[in-house]
Amino acid sequence: MLLNRILVPFWKSRRERWVRRNRIKAELSELYLKDMPFEVPENCVPEKQPTEYVFSIWLQGEDNAPQIVKACWQSIRRHSRKPLVILDAESIDKWIDLPEGFMQRWRRGKIKACHVADLCRVELLWKYGGYWMDATDYMCHPMPEFIEKEPFFMYMSDEGWNFFIQNCFIRAYAHHPLIGAWRDIIRRYWEHHSRAFDYFLPHRLFRHMVLSDAHVSEMFSKMPHICHNCTHVLWWNYRDKPFDAETFREITSESAFQKLEYKSKSAKTPRPGTFADYIINGTVGR
Repeated sequence: MLLNRILVPFWKSRRERWVRRNRIKAELSELYLKDMPFEVPENCVPEKQPTEYVFSIWLQGEDNAPQIVKACWQSIRRHSRKPLVILDAESIDKWIDLPEGFMQRWRRGKIKACHVADLCRVELLWKYGGYWMDATDYMCHPMPEFIEKEPFFMYMSDEGWNFFIQNCFIRAYAHHPLIGAWRDIIRRYWEHHSRAFDYFLPHRLFRHMVLSDAHVSEMFSKMPHICHNCTHVLWWNYRDKPFDAETFREITSESAFQKLEYKSKSAKTPRPGTFADYIINGTVGR
């Protein structure tokens, strides 16, 4: 938004400008969403299904995904005992029912792929339960028992005033009211809007739910609140450094997965011998 950039002093540090810009976004989002309605499903009991899946998505299809994304899926298959389901644009309707015309809007370039994924993850977890893992979640260990036992879990953002939660990884039982309410408000948003006002739309909608509804807030308070920083160490701090097995073990010991990305030069053409090279070529953890 133009307002963000006008009010950000150019003489401030990059970090200070980022904080100022995003604080403005957060404040404007709160005002914009203040009266946004949603319904919390009533009389529904969260259920752990006999067969749970790990869901992920790449709209162009698994074969057309970048190598780093394929490495992430290989890591999930290596460390998870649950079947991995990778959806694409053609298979979505075999699993869930999206609002009429939603995928056509994506095909016409009206909705970004990330926002298709935002809706798919809550639809899938509401219907089936299990896990959502982004296409750039690199799994390093089997899922810890405490997450397996939680009926609902996400990592928290270290900037609660801004992103609030991280939705790159979600664990939920089927028909959990939190997922149901989140699904409802996201669907309502897209019924009345042609575009997302912010990339972090689902995060801001979730925060709005927690702050505006006592029942949602109570359910959310029962979830373990763990900062996402432990999942953002490996790639962001070490991707271009020479690979070291002991360092890898230390970094990944605190979390079952590490969040990567696929757009940087390191992700596309990693330098030989670096952490990025080992991750993408699938030699780490074998």
